[in-house]
Amino acid sequence: MATRYLLKNFIKKNFSLGENNERVNFKTLQAKHGLVKSTIYIFNKTAYISDCNDLSIIKIDKLKKLNYLILDCLKIKKNWAHFNLEECLYIHKKLNPKKTFLTNLHSDLDYNYLKQNLPKGIYPAYDGLKLNL
Repeated sequence: MATRYLLKNFIKKNFSLGENNERVNFKTLQAKHGLVKSTIYIFNKTAYISDCNDLSIIKIDKLKKLNYLILDCLKIKKNWAHFNLEECLYIHKKLNPKKTFLTNLHSDLDYNYLKQNLPKGIYPAYDGLKLNL
């Protein structure tokens, strides 16, 4: 329990990493992850949303029309603490990023099936994936 509070105090609402022309500025938001909160990171017209099941994020203007949305998508079936595939498709439609990458995929979400059948602009993420920000 103490670790959770320590991390919450460690991560500031806005922070930067890197130096000079390689500096990346981050903004953070809190979102629901089951019974606790998780942190959303926004940087370089990209949002990283892992460990989340908070559909109210579709109302957050900072998350709209990004270049990249990296989104938690644990399973096909609903989950008490993570988005499922249907919810991710809904979020993508509402936030309208150029590309959405689904991450945290459980074994019931086959990578090859997703790659061939997801709507335009939505992709399954994979280990080692690199994005040009």
